[in-house]
Amino acid sequence: MIEPTEDDIGRGVVYTGNRYPGGRLEEGVITSFNDHRVFVRYGSDKGSKSTSREDLEWVRPNISGR
Repeated sequence: MIEPTEDDIGRGVVYTGNRYPGGRLEEGVITSFNDHRVFVRYGSDKGSKSTSREDLEWVRPNISGR
């Protein structure tokens, strides 16, 4: 689960909602968020998809200390 801030817009995330055996993980980029959902553009999609925070993890750990 992630807790994004304004500084995280454009940061890479991984969709982990398909954790069952054979499930696909998808990488994307945060385009915006609100109190309940995170909007992520996955792969070559042109638009963003509303995604639950619980189904997202960061692609890379935050090394800037934010």
